[in-house]
Amino acid sequence: MRRKLPSPSMVIALIALAVALSGTAIAAVAVDFARNAGAVDRKSAVSASASKAAAAGKLVATQKRGRNRGRIPGRFISDVMQGGSDDLTGYLSVEDNKNGRVVRLLDISGVGRLNFQCRDQDPAVGKESTQTVVTFNATNAKGVNVSRLLGRNIDRAEDGVVFSAVPGTPVPIINFADSLFQLILQAGDKSVLVMGSSRSNLNRSANAACLVWGASLRIG
Repeated sequence: MRRKLPSPSMVIALIALAVALSGTAIAAVAVDFARNAGAVDRKSAVSASASKAAAAGKLVATQKRGRNRGRIPGRFISDVMQGGSDDLTGYLSVEDNKNGRVVRLLDISGVGRLNFQCRDQDPAVGKESTQTVVTFNATNAKGVNVSRLLGRNIDRAEDGVVFSAVPGTPVPIINFADSLFQLILQAGDKSVLVMGSSRSNLNRSANAACLVWGASLRIG
């Protein structure tokens, strides 16, 4: 039995329907693309000056200018735990029969800094005996709570020393060579753990030197 072909009018109607449906789909895709242009994972971005309510569920741009250029404003992450780490390394040659210069060993923003000095304890000319001196200077206006534990405290099963450091008054951490030291510093919402060691190099010679090294971990 011979099949009946569709009439020309039916063919034209089917073609018109297909074009109409395709056009609608293309338009829908175009609208969706325009709506999400520049988005990441379909999330739009807001400027650094936007409120937290406006930024909810969106990406936040870094600041465009100023000293915090390239950073996300602190109000978006202020209640999120933050931290970081720093290393500390110092090497100073002894100056014969002198206390030597003071150098910065570690600077902790909002808390304080550790300074380092290498002194000669032997009055004989050309014979140098090292004395490593590390001090802490508080920079927080309200002061810093300090817990200090030295290697000798561990050897003698002693407790560490706990005290408060105020700005403008350097406090001693170590004042001899070859020692371990541990500090816990607390100022406001910042807590810092500093662990380090010191030793003498070529002691009692004309080329004696002091070496200090360690690391710090901070929260807040």
